[in-house]
Amino acid sequence: MFKSPTNMKVWGAHGEFCARHQWEVIVATLALLACAASVERHGPGTRAERCAGWARACPGLEAEYQAADAVIMTFVRCAALLYAYYQISNLQKIASKYLLIIAGVFSTFASFIFTSALASLFWNELASIKDAPFLFLLVADVARGARMAKAGWSAGKDQDKRVGKALSLLGPTATLDTLLAVLLVGVGSLSGVERMEHMCTFACLALLVDYLVFVTFYPACLSLVADFASGRKEIAPDSPFSEADLKPNPVVQRVKMIMAAGLLCVHLTSRWPWTRESGIIEGSFSDNFKSAAEDNMLFHSYVKWFSVSSDYIVIATLLCALIIKFVFFEEQKNWIIDMNDLTVKEVVPVEKQPLFSIGEEEKADTGTQTEEMSEANESLFPSLSPSSSASMLTAKKRPMAECLEIYRSEGVCTSLSDDEVAMLVEQSHIPLHRLETILCDPLRGVRLRRRIISSKFQTEEAVRHLPYLNYDYSKVLNACCENVIGYVGIPVGYAGPLYVDGQPYMIPMATTEGALVASTNRGAKAIGTRGVTSVVEDIGMTRAPAVKLPNVVRAHECRQWLDNKDNYNLVKEAFDATSRFARLQEVHVGVDGATLYLRFRATTGDAMGMNMVSKGAENALKLLKDYFPDMEVISLSGNYCSDKKAASINWVKGRGKRVVCETTISAESLRNIFKTDARTMARCNKIKNLSGSALAGSIGGNNAHAANMVTALFIATGQDPAQNVTSSNCSTSMEACGESGDDLYVTCTMPSLEVGTVGGGTVLTGQAACLDILGVRGAAERPAENSARLASLICATVLAGELSLMAALVNSDLVKSHMRHNRSNVNVQSVSSHKLSDVTLKVPHL
Repeated sequence: MFKSPTNMKVWGAHGEFCARHQWEVIVATLALLACAASVERHGPGTRAERCAGWARACPGLEAEYQAADAVIMTFVRCAALLYAYYQISNLQKIASKYLLIIAGVFSTFASFIFTSALASLFWNELASIKDAPFLFLLVADVARGARMAKAGWSAGKDQDKRVGKALSLLGPTATLDTLLAVLLVGVGSLSGVERMEHMCTFACLALLVDYLVFVTFYPACLSLVADFASGRKEIAPDSPFSEADLKPNPVVQRVKMIMAAGLLCVHLTSRWPWTRESGIIEGSFSDNFKSAAEDNMLFHSYVKWFSVSSDYIVIATLLCALIIKFVFFEEQKNWIIDMNDLTVKEVVPVEKQPLFSIGEEEKADTGTQTEEMSEANESLFPSLSPSSSASMLTAKKRPMAECLEIYRSEGVCTSLSDDEVAMLVEQSHIPLHRLETILCDPLRGVRLRRRIISSKFQTEEAVRHLPYLNYDYSKVLNACCENVIGYVGIPVGYAGPLYVDGQPYMIPMATTEGALVASTNRGAKAIGTRGVTSVVEDIGMTRAPAVKLPNVVRAHECRQWLDNKDNYNLVKEAFDATSRFARLQEVHVGVDGATLYLRFRATTGDAMGMNMVSKGAENALKLLKDYFPDMEVISLSGNYCSDKKAASINWVKGRGKRVVCETTISAESLRNIFKTDARTMARCNKIKNLSGSALAGSIGGNNAHAANMVTALFIATGQDPAQNVTSSNCSTSMEACGESGDDLYVTCTMPSLEVGTVGGGTVLTGQAACLDILGVRGAAERPAENSARLASLICATVLAGELSLMAALVNSDLVKSHMRHNRSNVNVQSVSSHKLSDVTLKVPHL
């Protein structure tokens, strides 16, 4: 009830009002305080006869102090001091050890002053209650004021709204706490013990006044201090003059009016006393003014409160000891306050673990160096306990119903702990695949999914070895992967410089196959500065829906309709309307009975374009169905495209980019680098890449290992790795050339390279960096320029790799090089005879 949405909105609006009208609230409160403190009452009879309320025991109250009573009250006072010390120590959990303590003490001190002033309206001799300050320490909530200060002072530009939000969170709780405390303490005022009644009545009054100060005066003061600290109201010294400078400030005008009204009340209450019996003003100005000056009740009360006696000496000693302990011996801890629910949590630094463990005694897993390095990086930044995430702490687990209500009301789970979110996932209230969106924190979503999945399938140890830190998952969502639990690091090497069309390039290659980068680098070295010459044709991406007509006659009519130029223009207009870059080039129709396969081919700019072409084809089919309503769309892809499958149509008609590269290797390079000659290389290419592939029935496989270089570059630059099936179609040709036939002329023809420099995996940080290395990241000013350049670089890299492998084959160097570059350094015998965690690493000397 106290924290319903409507109630929190009201408290939030009240907090924002106090934060925006600081001066009005502060001046009005101080005016009321002055009025209460200046009221003087006179009535018939002597002062002793006028004692009322607490003062009914005025004449003999001091004499009632007995030895036992003094001992008990000394114990109560010491308990009050210890409780106050406990509260102040807990304030360290919020933030600064001193700044917020001052804020909390200020709120308590202000409430005490206001309580004293208000009590003087009802009790003539407030000083008779010597334990009033200690009693107030027992009922005041210092931490509440400090939490409000933390919210107000960390607000920045949204300070007014943050104070309002803080009050909306703390206000309902403060209201309930105050109500319960007043009702509980109020029971003591019915005890019949006069002194107990006096103390409990004062405590109830203190609780109410402290509550009123907390929801009015204190937020205004916090907002005012924040304004001064941020310099939000400073005016530039050379700011231009305007007529607005002559207009009065409305805030100042309201403050002046409140001050005038308050001072008027002060004068009235000071110069005309009120009788308790009738409430009628009587007396003269001068007499009452002198009486007020000579008999200031609050002043005498404070003097009596702090008069020295033996029990006060004990209390003063305890107080000094507590102050010394707090200032000099209190352990400093790092704490934060969660602004979602204003709960306090500790920041615990994670101890840095060694990156490598040598030998069996360490008992460390040797296959987790990436994870250990991630943990080492995490130790540079403090993580929050008990959860390892810096974005959300695992606070006390709340009931299912409360967590579900929070989730349904907010739509997100930013205010729920990891345990609470996991509970909602296990009960199917939150879809596991939407954790990143619901938590508004991709890293926390990945971490929590790892925890849930590993616990469900009992794979905690295995998942722990899968790295997940230091990765930007925001670029993965809705683009590259779903149900993310981490990432796999693949080494990236470079080959080069490789000269392509007169420009040198450093080629990044992501692979786990040893010797591949070294082999390609050797090919680039043999090519040298003569370089590779490339020609690129933008064939376009394809998509071939399968549609069925009622009979072959209707299928033939549909095909003839598409062959008509005017009808084709209608289809093209519908297709092109779906994108700024997609431009239909052809609709090639394949026939199988009454089924037609409509192969749409379109250029797609610098994007690889599969989604673009699919969207255009779908829109074109809608138009076609208007002319052929009996046509049935069987599938948007009828495998006539053909995507990610070896297909002759791609080898013959092309798909994506068609690239042809050529170079000539001198006899000297063949002899010095490859240890062979042109005729041997050309002979091996004919027998291996042409005859051997034909005998095997290979489609597009007239090459040595084009897929190696294509896949390595695809992974490095964020392409779709599965498209290496089509993109690796390559025909490698070698022949002797030159005057004496000692040079080697080499070409690589790749008719279906499916690449793009925008969209898909190209947005990921590492892949985008590799595209930057090649100078082809993003869209170029001229459509398809960057993607065409990337295609030519891939084909040139394939050519370099083909040269090196063919030379290794004719020299029988293949096995030798793989044994040198593609063998693990881990002792195989120790792997077979020991656990993985006991493997001894051979760390090379640097």
